[in-house]
Amino acid sequence: MTVPRDKPYTWVTWLPKLLVGENSCVWATWFRTHFYRYEKVRSHFDFVEWNTKHTESVGDLADRLEGEGCEVFIENQNSFKQASAESGSVLSGRPDLIAVHPDGHATVYDVKTGRERGSDEAQVKLYMYLLPRAKGTRWHGVSFDGCVVYRDGDERWILASAIDDEFMGAVQSLMRRVVSDSPARRVPSADECAWCDLTAVDCDERIERAVA
Repeated sequence: MTVPRDKPYTWVTWLPKLLVGENSCVWATWFRTHFYRYEKVRSHFDFVEWNTKHTESVGDLADRLEGEGCEVFIENQNSFKQASAESGSVLSGRPDLIAVHPDGHATVYDVKTGRERGSDEAQVKLYMYLLPRAKGTRWHGVSFDGCVVYRDGDERWILASAIDDEFMGAVQSLMRRVVSDSPARRVPSADECAWCDLTAVDCDERIERAVA
């Protein structure tokens, strides 16, 4: 049964596709931010297989970086929650891996098992932006480079300078819409609804794909 949250709560992973325009329906993220325990669409995605591949890839990356002399921090070690003094909302994340290199500089890594998307880099940039601002963590005040690592070994590097005023402004604008008391705009489409876990119970504008 759908239950209202005591305060808005957003996961970083809900934001990247909206930031780069791969998704348009801000309402779906607004809903998840304000409600939980909602009925979900049954998924046919093999999460066990995905988790196995992802865990293996993160482990391989950690082994390589440790071999290069880095101090490595993995997943739960990197969890953070950033609370807004203005709205009381919480933005939470858990980067796959953070490495502190022998020369002292830090890199946040995200491991992807699928094809490349623009939102992959946006997700890493969100971590680069938020981790230094997460009070009470070892990463508060630390400047990060970023890197997306794909299963085939391809890497996409992001310099700390990419976290500029334009990016920060885009994140802040999106978050204002997501945490607002007023519902965000719904933008239903067959493509987005096909990957959305909200059912018609909570979204009466959901579009179901026609079965041939």
